[in-house]
Amino acid sequence: MVLYASGLIGMHIPATQNLFISLVPLNLWFTAFICIFYHPRPSFSTYLVLIFIAIAAWLVEVQGVRTGLIFGSYRYGNTLGLKLADVPITIGLNWIILLMSTNAVVEEWNAGGKIGKAALGAGLMTALDLLIEPVAIHFDFWHWSNVQVPVQNFVGWWVLSFFFHYVYQSGPWPSKSSLFRLIAMLQFLFFLGHWLLLQFF
Repeated sequence: MVLYASGLIGMHIPATQNLFISLVPLNLWFTAFICIFYHPRPSFSTYLVLIFIAIAAWLVEVQGVRTGLIFGSYRYGNTLGLKLADVPITIGLNWIILLMSTNAVVEEWNAGGKIGKAALGAGLMTALDLLIEPVAIHFDFWHWSNVQVPVQNFVGWWVLSFFFHYVYQSGPWPSKSSLFRLIAMLQFLFFLGHWLLLQFF
């Protein structure tokens, strides 16, 4: 909570902005470590499926950047850290953070079986992306070729999120973890806070 609150404020103060922007990749690594280390069902299969999702998401992003056919035409900036094939390696971490945190929210709702939960989880992730996009563009996370975010991006986000949620729902990994729900809340508040600050300041 302290990390997200200080990042939210520090990224909007001119004197500290560059420092806090440079810490964005570290925050992603730390959040991913917390999610993995405190997973309520630690096992070989848990870590294997998380590695699969992280790598698969990164590979999809690589194709997305190369072709523009998945999310639309975009490129990554420098804020998210070291890039391979023009895609930051932290992108895979971000997908598993969002997957586990939104899954915990959906598990609490306990609705609709695997397909229903996957659809709801994908909906939450897509709703969060609506908040992320203007913040990401402003802070050089990524940029769209036509400036405006294409509808294709949100469709692609939902489809890919649905697939990952369905894979996650198909094993013993889903959990009603209060820690993961807290991380989901922090993600939404963090980007909502940024969006509001960008609107008014």
